[in-house]
Amino acid sequence: MAESTPFSAEITEEYICPVCQEILQTPVRTQTCQHVFCRKCFLMAMKSGGANCPLCRGPVSKSERSAPARASDIDLEMRMLLGGCMYCGKQVKLHYMKLHYKSCRKYQEEYGLSPKDPTIQKDQKSTKCQDPKYKCPLCSEQNLSQRSLLEHCNNVHYYQEVEMVCPICATLPWGDPIQTTGNIIAHLNARHRFNYQEFMNIHLDEEAQFQKAIENSYKLSR
Repeated sequence: MAESTPFSAEITEEYICPVCQEILQTPVRTQTCQHVFCRKCFLMAMKSGGANCPLCRGPVSKSERSAPARASDIDLEMRMLLGGCMYCGKQVKLHYMKLHYKSCRKYQEEYGLSPKDPTIQKDQKSTKCQDPKYKCPLCSEQNLSQRSLLEHCNNVHYYQEVEMVCPICATLPWGDPIQTTGNIIAHLNARHRFNYQEFMNIHLDEEAQFQKAIENSYKLSR
């Protein structure tokens, strides 16, 4: 089914997270007071010891502190509405506004995230090229590191349960490029919150890795 044409609208308070004061990303709603927050902002507020709504201090049930209810009506509206980036003015769907900030040079300069020295930028770029890059299996977003792929999928596709091939597993020496997982988002969170290459040389076979571990253990015990 073809997606409806998005239309421009004024960015009102209902699309602004009360915690970060920016466009909502993966909006969730409290059960008692019906206030809406970014999922990440809400969970961070709960993790810091909160048991109340970050806005009005209303009660928040134990279950929703870790699994807040999706504000699907707001999310649907944001997928259809276009708004102007407050930094560069570009028209972007509200649903993707926070992702736009990652490539918005004026936003990055505003918050000191983008070095203005071209020499520094060049050095950083050459370093990042050494890391494998992945394409999101659920949308057209690409050139993502393992960490940014996980963050992107949690922020944009968290509630989607789709059977897909894991782009990270597919690139590992023991990975199968055609094997699918029943819920790609759950799989990414369960298997790829850490980088295998930080703990082992993935290009060595099992026997070589075992021998390497023995050698390292011997060195530590001396």
